[in-house]
Amino acid sequence: MTEPGLTAAFAVPDGWKRTKKTAIQSFWASDGGTYEIVVKRDTSYGPTARAAAEGQLAWYRKEDESSMAGLRATTHTARQDGQDAVWLELDYHWRGQTAPRKRVEVFVAGDAGRVYQLLVDTAAGGDRLARQRELFETARAQLVTDVE
Repeated sequence: MTEPGLTAAFAVPDGWKRTKKTAIQSFWASDGGTYEIVVKRDTSYGPTARAAAEGQLAWYRKEDESSMAGLRATTHTARQDGQDAVWLELDYHWRGQTAPRKRVEVFVAGDAGRVYQLLVDTAAGGDRLARQRELFETARAQLVTDVE
């Protein structure tokens, strides 16, 4: 899938539907909404993967704004297409709910101070996490940034 407005290309499985698109984000959901893939291109938190990941994580911790509660985060350094990247693993639940969720994300710097964020989100439990990991790895492998 190529999102010209976001200057990014990424993998979306057959049959998935775009659920929302803004100037900086594109949201895709599996049939039934079990999984969500989001690609974001932003300059809000700085031009590096580390700054963007730290800024996004700080926002997630603002429960009133993000609606994420009980957040536990693990940060990994990574490489994405030959560049330094940051990979987050997030365990949380939506405010007012108790069902656990899992989100995995990668941040990689692009041109012109933009940072790209790719994430896969799902309810935790069962065999969902194995499928989520597969979706994330495939999307990461096919992520191309700064595509005009």
